[in-house]
Amino acid sequence: MKGADLVVLDGARVDEPGKKREPLPSRPLDPPAGRIARASLVLDLACVPLPPRSRALLDGEGEEELGPVDAAIARWARARLLALVATLVSGEVRVVAYRPDAAALTGLGPGLTPTGDDLLTGLAAMSRRLVGGGLVEARAAVAFATSLAGLSRFDTTPAARHLLVQASTGVFPVVLADLVEAFGNPHAGPDRLRDLATRLAATGAHSGADLLAGALALVRGVVGAEETA
Repeated sequence: MKGADLVVLDGARVDEPGKKREPLPSRPLDPPAGRIARASLVLDLACVPLPPRSRALLDGEGEEELGPVDAAIARWARARLLALVATLVSGEVRVVAYRPDAAALTGLGPGLTPTGDDLLTGLAAMSRRLVGGGLVEARAAVAFATSLAGLSRFDTTPAARHLLVQASTGVFPVVLADLVEAFGNPHAGPDRLRDLATRLAATGAHSGADLLAGALALVRGVVGAEETA
C-alpha cells in the first residue's frame, strides 16, 4: 500500500515525490502543573469540534464523503491507530509491541506529511502530555517514541521523517503542542480549546485534521479505559 516515494491505493497516486515544504515551527511540550483528572478530559473532549476528516479517522463516520481512496486509507489507518492506543493504555513497555502498527502507518496516505505519520505524531504528543498528568505509563510512552525513531526513512517522505524524528524526542509542531497542552489544563476554558482545535484542523490540506485525530484517539482511549474498568 505504500512505497519509498509515493503511496498507491487501488492504483491511485496520493502523494507526489519531490515536493518540498518548510517544516512547521516546533517546540517541546510544557509539563502539566499536576495530575490530570479523567473527568476533565471528558469535559475537554466535549469542547473540541471534530472536522469531518478527523471524525472519519476516529469513528468511521462520513467516510463516503472522503472518496474511495481516502476512505480506504481512513479505515486502514483507524485500525492501526486504535491498536496503538490500546497498547499504550495497557502500559506495554516493549518497543517491539509498537513497531508493527507504527510501521504500517508511516508513509500511509496523501500529502507531504502522509496521514499515517500525522496520526503517529498526534498520538506521540498526547502520550507525552498524559504521562506528565499521570494517565499514561511513562515507560510505555518512551517505548512508543522509540518505535518512531526506529522507523525506516525510506517508507515515507522527508518532511514526514523529520516530523517523526522530532516527535520521538518530544518536539512537536507548535499548533499541535498548543492544543495538547490545553487538555487537562484548568486555565484553558472551552472557548480556548475550540479555538486551538479549529486552528490545528485548518493547518495544511489535511495534516491538521490528521494530527488532531491522532491526539484525540489517545484521550478517548484513556477515558474509555476508566469507564470499562
